[in-house]
Amino acid sequence: MKVLKLTILISTLLSFQIIATKTLTQEIKKNSLVPSQKDAIALAQSVCGTKNFTKEKGKLSCKNCPSFTSSNGSGGTLTSVVYGSFTKAGSREALVDLGECEPHAGNWGGTVLLRRTNNGWSRVRYEKGFRSNICLKILNQTNRHSLVCQGSHMGQGYLAERLDAIVVGSTKTTTTNLLKVGSNTGSCEPPYYEVQIKDFLTQDTNKDGLSDLVVKVSEASEAKSNIRGNGEGCIDIRLPKPKFHQLIFLSNGQSFRPTPTTANLMKRLEV
Repeated sequence: MKVLKLTILISTLLSFQIIATKTLTQEIKKNSLVPSQKDAIALAQSVCGTKNFTKEKGKLSCKNCPSFTSSNGSGGTLTSVVYGSFTKAGSREALVDLGECEPHAGNWGGTVLLRRTNNGWSRVRYEKGFRSNICLKILNQTNRHSLVCQGSHMGQGYLAERLDAIVVGSTKTTTTNLLKVGSNTGSCEPPYYEVQIKDFLTQDTNKDGLSDLVVKVSEASEAKSNIRGNGEGCIDIRLPKPKFHQLIFLSNGQSFRPTPTTANLMKRLEV
């Protein structure tokens, strides 16, 4: 039984790592995108160092993790980039997602903030643990871009997914959690449940001229009365067909708040 639990946990963790280390050649979601080949090399030089990056089979990586990360070893995959004006209106900036240079506790990576000047891209700072590979860019009333980003974290067979509203500054990043859901299907501890963030987008739902956040969530859970025989907890997952919900977070131009209906639904869905 212990061997089976360990096998399932390792398999789940490996699956998570594959998701977290997508390369620039793979599909990126939302405003996190693949840059042009020319820009990708310029970004890699700024993140990794002029002679510290390599391109192999379309994959841009640092030969060795940059000194500003927690790792001293080889590696560092440039996953995606989000262009915008994050620290002030009119600035030309980029958020580069850098994977494989942080431990599990550091979410396997972080994000480098770069700024464009007449001399090219220069590094402003690095935010450990902030993964920007699934982000939606939003222009606020001060003409700065803020973000809504999806992230995930696995521990002991429990997968937590979250949506965060993020404001990136020159010296710090402010993160406000909007939604946190999860799954225990890798835990070997029934009854099982699985709540997932399927999609999120902006839409003016109340016609006030501001972009609200609309989130699609799926929900599936076993009945608590399900009984299993000895040793069946890891192999007999009985989730029903998922239900789908739409959650709406209204914008005031600076932040998001759930509608009353969404707030009530979150009490059941959140972990």
